[in-house]
This record gives sequence, C-alpha cells and structure tokens, in this order.
Amino acid sequence: MHTQRMPEPLRKPGWPPLPWRANLGACLLALLCLLAITPALASGLQVSPILLEFSSTTQAQGLWLSNTGTQPLRAQVRVRAWTQGADGEQLGDTSALVASPAIVEIQPGKRQLVRIVRTGVADPGHEQAYRLLVNELPSATPESSPGLRFLLEYSVPVFLLPAGTTPALERTGPRKPADISRLQARFQHLDGNRYQLNLVNGGNQRLRLSQLTHVDGKGHATPLVPGLVGYVLAGAQMQWTLTLPAAAGTPGTLVARFNDDRDEQPLPLPAAAR
Repeated sequence: MHTQRMPEPLRKPGWPPLPWRANLGACLLALLCLLAITPALASGLQVSPILLEFSSTTQAQGLWLSNTGTQPLRAQVRVRAWTQGADGEQLGDTSALVASPAIVEIQPGKRQLVRIVRTGVADPGHEQAYRLLVNELPSATPESSPGLRFLLEYSVPVFLLPAGTTPALERTGPRKPADISRLQARFQHLDGNRYQLNLVNGGNQRLRLSQLTHVDGKGHATPLVPGLVGYVLAGAQMQWTLTLPAAAGTPGTLVARFNDDRDEQPLPLPAAAR
C-alpha cells in the first residue's frame, strides 16, 4: 500500500515584519507557518486491510475506512483493473468488482465498512489483479482553521485467486518459499551506473519483490532497494530502472525476497548478464 498527498494552498497569517528585527521576524513567521501546517499533516483517514484476496468461491470482502481525526471526512472508493506490460503499470475501468457504498462520510472516531463485491466469474487458472483507490474528498464546508490541507490516496491491491488456491490468511502449516521457477529476469546496462531490471512472470500468481541486493563475485552485498521494489503480476512483465553504485562492481548477481519469504532467493539472470 502507498499514499499520495495533494496539498491545498497554504494561507499564511498576516504578520507585519519589524524592520529592526528582520531576522527574528522571519524565524517567528516560519515557526507560525509550521504550527499551522503540523496539525493538518495527520489526516484522519485510515484503511484496513492493506491487501485483499478472493478465493474462487468468495463473493465479497470487507474494507474498513476509519476516521482517527477530529473532523468529519468524506472518502471515495474506486476499483481499477491492474495490468502490466512493456509500458509499465496500467489501471483501467472494470466491472468485475464493485465497491458498496462507493462514497462514505465518516464521523470522528468512527469507521465505515465498504463491501467489495465480485460480479463476474473467476478465471480458474490465472490470478486476476485489481487496485482499490481510496481517496479522501475535499470537505463540503470551508475549513474552520487556516493551514495546509492534505488529501490522502490509498492504493490497495486486490487479487482474485485461481481455483484451488487458498488465501494467505487461511493457510496453515509450514510456509513454503515462493515459487520462482517460471520467473525470467534480465539486468541490462543503460548508461553510467543505470541499469534496467526486467522480469517476466510465467506463473499463475503474482510475485512481490523486496530488499533487492547486488552481490558481487567476492560475495560483497550492496543493497539497491532496501524496501519494496514492486509486483510482477501473473503472466505479465515489469521493469524498473536501478542505480548500481560503482563500488558494487560487476560481475555479480541479484538477490531479493519474494512475497512473505524470510530468506532471499537469487534472481534467475542469464550467465552473461552477471
């Protein structure tokens, strides 16, 4: 899940400068602006869970929107089909899932359940990917206090699992490592220290990459992306541009964590690319 914050214009309080205390006045003005901004930075909109999975027999899932702020808020939930290809990630219209209700108003300290309902039939052999865009909407009434106002957007991944696949939260027993046997990887030099990592997922479920690390021929590890790299969806390809520090050296290999694995696995790079 990630958030995007969209600021509204800052309304600065009137405060005439004192010529003989110009430096002090500038500092106090900056402090007043900071005090005006700080309370508004923490929006009250919270979303849970941060990922939804539908088994082949699940018809609906719940998404909770909470207001932890001190003012009422309005939010909108939209469903978008999620695809990947040579041009990167694309979000498009879909009728396979609907959000009900699509627009909500939540009072301070309260929460609202939004049902995500399947309207079609699942593909029995191929995972389908969607994203829920949860947007905080502008207030219908003018803000009572001046300051910088942020509107949050959450993007929640949703997956319709292929037949016979159990959602992660329902699995029991020892956890098996992610199957990357049908993953193909290329690591191509662009210019300078810039490289492009291209992944093709021939499997029937997505793979999520995190903690991408370069390991040189001597075993020295250089972190490239310490957190989430991104997803490569089932039957899709995805690419990222990376900067390889000069100290990392080449040749080498790339290792990453897949899905919820604790241990890293090497990416299946062709020998010539290492």
